Amino acid sequence: MPAIDASADQTAEPQSADFEPEPTARDRALTREDLVRPKWLAAHVGIVLLMVAFVLLGRWQWHAGHRVQPLTDTQLAAWRTPQPLDSVITPADGLNGTQAGQAVETSGRYDPTRQLLVPGRVLDGRQGYYVLTPLITGGAHDVVVNRGWLPADGSAAPAIPAPPAGQISVVGWAAEPESTTGDVNDNGIVQAEPSAPANGPNQVSVIAPANLANTWPYPLLNGYLSATDSRSTSGGLTAVPAPLPAHGTSWDLLNVGYAFQWCVFAVIAGVWYVVYWRRELNGPRIADPDLDPDLDSDLDSDLDLDEAPEPGPDADPLTESADVPARRRIEA
Repeated sequence: MPAIDASADQTAEPQSADFEPEPTARDRALTREDLVRPKWLAAHVGIVLLMVAFVLLGRWQWHAGHRVQPLTDTQLAAWRTPQPLDSVITPADGLNGTQAGQAVETSGRYDPTRQLLVPGRVLDGRQGYYVLTPLITGGAHDVVVNRGWLPADGSAAPAIPAPPAGQISVVGWAAEPESTTGDVNDNGIVQAEPSAPANGPNQVSVIAPANLANTWPYPLLNGYLSATDSRSTSGGLTAVPAPLPAHGTSWDLLNVGYAFQWCVFAVIAGVWYVVYWRRELNGPRIADPDLDPDLDSDLDSDLDLDEAPEPGPDADPLTESADVPARRRIEA
């Protein structure tokens, strides 16, 4: 019986089962240069547009879920019907935050010698001043009246128009006091910060009755009246429009859920895209003979080696069967 040559088993170097050759730049599926090629630039733009579309859909669902209830005619009529000033701005508590803008009325006489300007006030996109005048009511407390808006005349302060003389009935709306800090007061009113510094002896930066009480010799309510009647706004003044009351709102939880869902989709799309091309940069390339002629010839050679010759009619079956695994180990 012919002897089997065992030396064929030792022709190949033994390799560790854990050995994996490190992929080179040629073997990778994607390179950094590929990321700036036209097709990848188109993919970048496409994924960004997709994320923007998801965010816009989420924003649309958010606004669809937030519904503002319109004011009824009855509510508007009550808001615009003047109430006694001392029932809205009380000596003990001042102005309740929910009533800022409520129509009010009172009577008294203006003191023309104590008028002040508030600079940096904007109306319809134009710079100007508010004109403050004390109204002597004859009661326990007097009131600060914003007679209206006066347009600016260059850099110099304009002349303050004189208020109407004698007893007058003033109609306007209740306004919250302002503050140099913009804090929230005890009634929950967000007090406005100064819009411009005071640049003269007859100017103040904010409408703060607590501060004016130290300037004027009158006990003042903690709030002021913004006049809208024609006599108070005479002399070229423009009445400041009153704000509307807070509207009721409601939320549709289904739309809110859809809004969060679209935002999550946008995040997932961005994260998936980044993870995908980072994985492609670090992973091995898939063989494609159509793109690599050298790789095509290598594959042909491998196929030739893998095809074992058919045994001849006189071949020894034992010898042929022993040579096949030896050749395969050598090729490996």
